[in-house]
Amino acid sequence: MTAVALPRAVAARITVRGLATAQRVIAAVGSLVASAVVLDVLIARGSAEYAPLGVAPFVGIGLLALVLLWRPGAVTAALYLAGGSVFSVAVPVLALAADPEIDDQGPYLLNRIATAMCLVGAVSGRALSGVVWSTAAFVVAQSSVVVGLALAGSTVTPGIGPVIVFSISLVAYLTLAIAQRQSERQLEPLAFAADDVRDADRRRLLEQRAASVVHDTVLADLAAIARSPGPLSPRASEVLGEHLSVIAASTVAEPTGPSASGSALGDALLELAHEYQWSGVRVDVSGAELVGDEVPSATRHAVVGAARAALDNVVKHAGTDRAELVVGARDGTLTVLVVDDGCGFAAADVADDRLGLRMSIDQRIEAVGGAVRVWSGPDGTTVMVTVPIPIESGAS
Repeated sequence: MTAVALPRAVAARITVRGLATAQRVIAAVGSLVASAVVLDVLIARGSAEYAPLGVAPFVGIGLLALVLLWRPGAVTAALYLAGGSVFSVAVPVLALAADPEIDDQGPYLLNRIATAMCLVGAVSGRALSGVVWSTAAFVVAQSSVVVGLALAGSTVTPGIGPVIVFSISLVAYLTLAIAQRQSERQLEPLAFAADDVRDADRRRLLEQRAASVVHDTVLADLAAIARSPGPLSPRASEVLGEHLSVIAASTVAEPTGPSASGSALGDALLELAHEYQWSGVRVDVSGAELVGDEVPSATRHAVVGAARAALDNVVKHAGTDRAELVVGARDGTLTVLVVDDGCGFAAADVADDRLGLRMSIDQRIEAVGGAVRVWSGPDGTTVMVTVPIPIESGAS
C-alpha cells in the first residue's frame, strides 16, 4: 500500500484541529461524569434535595462543550468561557450551601468546571490560537474559582487541577506553534518558486495570445492582399483598419467587459461572415438568432476568434468558395460549426508550430472551458467548437 504524505502546512493544521477536538470531547465527557460524581456525593451525604441545583452547572458546561465541539469558533469559545465562569462561581456556592463540609477532602469537586474550561482548545488551524485561548481560559477559570470560594466562605485553595490541564495544553500548542513556524520558513523558498512558475506561465500565455492576434490579423490581411487581383474593396480596407487598431492597442489581455459595439455573439458572428465576402469565400450563417445577449464577454471573444481562425483556414487551404457557420445553444452549451466542402486535411499531420489550429482555435476555446473537435476528409472539413454558457442566455 502506498503512503501519501500530507503537505506540512495542511498536516499541522489538521493536528491542531484534532487536538482541539479531543480537548472538547474530554471536557464534555468529564463534565458529565463529574455531574454523576456530585450527584452520588450529595445523595450519600443526605443532601439529595440539593442534587438538581448541584448537578446543573456540570450539565451546563458539558452542553456548552458540545456546542463548541459542534461549531468551533471565536463566538462559541467566548460563550463557553463566559458560561463556564458563571457555573464555576456557582458550584462552590451551591455545593457548600448543600453540605458545608463537602470541601473537607479538598477542592476536587469544586474546581471541575474550571478544569474543563482550560480545555477550550484552538479555534482555528493555527497553534498560536490554542496558546491564546488556553491562557485566556486559565485566567478566567482560576479567577472564577477564587470568586466562588470566596462567596461561599471556603478556606480551601483553588487546587492544581486547572493548572495541570492548562500546562499540558500550553506545552502541546507551543510545540505545534514552533513546528508550524519552522515548516513555514522551510516552505518560503517553494512559495517564491511557485510565484516564479506562475509568472512564467502568464508570460507564456500572453506570448501565445500575441501570436494568435498576429495570426488572426496581420497574416490574414497579408494573405488577402496577396490574393486580391486589384485595388482593395472599401469593406476590405475597413477590415484592415480595424485590424490595425487591434495591433495599435498593444494588449493581449482577455477582455473583461462588453465589446465596444455592445453587440451579442450572434451579431458578431453575422458581422464576421460579412467580412469574408471580399475573400472569395461565401459564408452562410444559420442559428445566430438563437443566441441570447448574456454570453460572457470572454467567451464571446474566444468563439469569434476561433471562428475567424477556422474561416481563415478555409480561405487559405480548403480550395472552395463556400463555407457554413452553424450556431446552436442548448442546455447551457453553445455549439459553433464551421463547415466546408473543400479538399480536407489530416488533423494529426498538422505541425505543432502551426498557430491556426493549435493556438487560435484550440487554446483559445480551452481557455474559457470549451472543447474543439475537427473532422476532415476528401469531402470537406468540420470544426466544432463547444463552450459553456449561462442557461438563460441560449434558447433550446
